[in-house]
Amino acid sequence: MFEKFVATFGDIQSKQEIPRDELNSVQKFLPEDLFYFLKKGAGSYMNGFLWTVNPVEYKQILDEIYVPLQEPSICFARDAFGGLYIWEDASIIYVDSNRLGQEVLGRKANVFFDLKMTDKGFLDKKLPYSKYLEAKGILGGLQADECFGYQPLLGLGGAERSENLRVVKIKEYISILAQALGKIE
Repeated sequence: MFEKFVATFGDIQSKQEIPRDELNSVQKFLPEDLFYFLKKGAGSYMNGFLWTVNPVEYKQILDEIYVPLQEPSICFARDAFGGLYIWEDASIIYVDSNRLGQEVLGRKANVFFDLKMTDKGFLDKKLPYSKYLEAKGILGGLQADECFGYQPLLGLGGAERSENLRVVKIKEYISILAQALGKIE
């Protein structure tokens, strides 16, 4: 599954198994190729930029920051800045936690991974991938429970500059964003 994506960025790193019963609880809501991808486990891709996650584990944090347009809304990945990637209403939606925005990135998981995520133009225009490479060069890599967070928060007057980034715990960071800035609707 997602051969070009894996050929471009490599296979899963920092892999953790997702309990089978938790995977099975979301299987009927995900397209087959995306479910197969999650069966590989939770872990990082793209040199630590994109992390697949346990959807059950991320349900509470997704509910804190995002009001779904349609249920179910399933978080299957997150990025190095706390952005969440969800499957909702037969679409992949990017939830930008820092800017409190959302955007549909595609309707087919194979197109999203093999075409969009391997396109440098898309990564630079739509996602903070180039900012990630810069931040990683300054602050180092991330662990599974970490992301780069802005201090002060962008929505509270913080500037989007490398010197304002810190390594923070991802779930706590997203929760603070939601409490301070409200939910994304």
